[in-house]
Amino acid sequence: MAKPRHVLIGGGSGFIGQALTDALRRRGDKVTWVSRSAGENRLTWDALEKDGLPDCDVVVNFAGQHILNLSRRWNDAYRDDVINSRIKTTQIIVKAINDKAAPPATFISTAGKCFYGTKELTAGEAPEELDEYSEPIGMDFPAELVSQWEAAAEGVDTSRVRHIKLRIGVVLGAIERKSYITKPWRIGKSRGFLPIIRLPFCLGAGATIGKGTQIFPWVHIDDMVGVILHVMDNPETEGRYNAVAPNAVTNEVFTRSFSKHLKRPVLWSIPEWVIKFIVGEERSSILLKGQLVKPRRTIESGYVFKYPEIDGAMADLVKITF
Repeated sequence: MAKPRHVLIGGGSGFIGQALTDALRRRGDKVTWVSRSAGENRLTWDALEKDGLPDCDVVVNFAGQHILNLSRRWNDAYRDDVINSRIKTTQIIVKAINDKAAPPATFISTAGKCFYGTKELTAGEAPEELDEYSEPIGMDFPAELVSQWEAAAEGVDTSRVRHIKLRIGVVLGAIERKSYITKPWRIGKSRGFLPIIRLPFCLGAGATIGKGTQIFPWVHIDDMVGVILHVMDNPETEGRYNAVAPNAVTNEVFTRSFSKHLKRPVLWSIPEWVIKFIVGEERSSILLKGQLVKPRRTIESGYVFKYPEIDGAMADLVKITF
């Protein structure tokens, strides 16, 4: 059995960070979070910036304001928060790693699949397959954001530290609907993308988004954690890896699979103008346009996806109790 390691996680209290923390602790690794508030097995960003990096074997960074937080109005202040929460925290971590006399062996930085950008397809045009070797096919705000985020991580000293760069798809977590007959609106907790859409579905108002033909690169939370542990544990891995399931689907296929397992209908489609009004023009491409992202290097490195198909993932994630 491998020697237990100390893993430092920026943004560990988030959805992926908590799932990774649980997996690491189950196998005996020590985990410390970097977060806004101090506490047991935590240090603050201010403390990290002031006092430097504690002794650790691996650093993983997820920190960043959620770009699709619908509780906040999309304006210049929120836009700046989204950018700075990613760029500044990454810069703090990179500097702390580089300043450490005995740095961690591995730094895992994360960003989004939006790196690849979007473009309008003509009628009948097939989407371009994009893997870790691909350049962006277009530039919009999400792509620009990811590009800056990745650039901030590039400053780490790779002569002393192995750098893994993950590009993450839409992460799906478990959802439980607690009643089917008497109270169909009662729903359990869920984290990841599904909380954004679960309530209308459970109320029977689920819908495809826009045309429904946009590609939806997704990944089950178990595979998300699995990819991280895989690259963390295999010293020959380095560079870019896409954390997306090998079989991306259209928004319509995703929507109908979700509704089937919830046992709720899909009766309509949300017009594009409504999405733009709700989330803002700059963010709308995340929902209205997609990228056919493939995990080529991830699979080549030996990772085997537990949930390669959307229907199998939904069967595991969506539960109904009576």
